[in-house]
Parts: sequence; structure tokens; C-alpha cells
Amino acid sequence: MIRLAAVGHVYAAGTPWARRALCGVDLTIGPAERLLVLGPNGSGKSTLAWIAAGLLQPAEGSATLDGRPVGEVKGATAMTFQHARLQLFRPTVEADVRFGTHLDNGAVDHALEMVGLDAEVFRTRRVDELSGGQQRRVALAGVLVRRPRLLVLDEPLAGLDLPGRRLLMAVLARLNREARVATMVVTHDTEDAEGLADRGVVLRAGEVVADDEVGAAVSEAQR
Repeated sequence: MIRLAAVGHVYAAGTPWARRALCGVDLTIGPAERLLVLGPNGSGKSTLAWIAAGLLQPAEGSATLDGRPVGEVKGATAMTFQHARLQLFRPTVEADVRFGTHLDNGAVDHALEMVGLDAEVFRTRRVDELSGGQQRRVALAGVLVRRPRLLVLDEPLAGLDLPGRRLLMAVLARLNREARVATMVVTHDTEDAEGLADRGVVLRAGEVVADDEVGAAVSEAQR
């Protein structure tokens, strides 16, 4: 599905402030695959996430979906961010999920149900009244209505309490199982890693140092 070939990226290239974020990354993400990207701060995880989601064009190499540049395949990829409130643009849940689309109420309600939110309860609720975990699920619903094939999630469990972490993990498993959405979870936190993915990639200094089943990747990341 998605193929990153010899991907490299340098910020502020050609200036005294040039900084290399990725170098020679080769990575394939298959249909409905659950992938975890691990690494310390500064390892290039966020840059890799933006490129896989089609939000950033790599300076070197290529990022393609079915042979076409990822950024040109509109709606096929989506990304949610650690601070979900920054991704919510309308005052109510329904208005935000519907934002930028012409979807009917049934599609909005289905997206809310998919992320574990009762549409009758949450449809008219103001986003500022939601908990952090609820805001993340509304942000998820807002991208799911566009039916992406790959969903990239940046630190989705950060800041959540244990019940919130368990609930969001269950939501992501359901999306993969029922909607057949491939997920790429980007994090530096190895806790609960094996409940988020089946395969793991470890980055260090912008290079892939491991690509293995998730347990082995976690062990490598903890070295």
C-alpha cells in the first residue's frame, strides 16, 4: 500500500541551520497493518509520520501509495496529533466531525459510534466540555468520516489515565478490525506497545535500526 523508498529529509537545507531528520528510510505499510514507530525524542519519528501521512514531501527518496505520491492521493491518509484540541475547529462535536464535508447525520453518527461515543449524548456537546480522551476520539471521528486507508497517530496515549488508555486502545483495535484502517502509531512510550501494533520500527538519529514483530522492536527501543 504505502512505500517509503530511501526517504531522507533535511530541515533548513543549504543554510547554517540545516538539520538532518531522516536518512535512507525504507518502509512498507500494508493494507490494515498495525505499525508502531518507536524512538527517543529527536529520532525523526514526527518527520516520518508527516511524510507517511502525505503532509510533508521528503527531500530525498519517495513516499508513494499504490505507486502515486502520497500527498497526491487525497483522503487516503489522515493524521491525528497529540494535542487533539488543536485539531478541533468547530464549537460542537457534530459540527467538527462534519467540518469540510457534505455528510448526512447518519455518517456523522456512525463515525462517533465507531470511536465509542454515543451520538445521542455527544452530537450537540461543545468540544470545550469534553475530557482529553473524548477530544481525541472526536478528532478520530473527524478523520474517519473521510474513510482513510492509513491513519497516523502521534502519541495517542500521552497524558491519558489508565482507563483512558485502555479505552482508546480498544477503539483503535476496532477501527482496524471493522473498518480495515491501517494504523501507524508514533511514540517514544513503550508501555502498552504490544496492544497497539503487531509490527514495530525503531528509529535512532533518523535511521531505522529495527523492523520486527512488536515485542522485539520494543526490546530494541529499550536498549
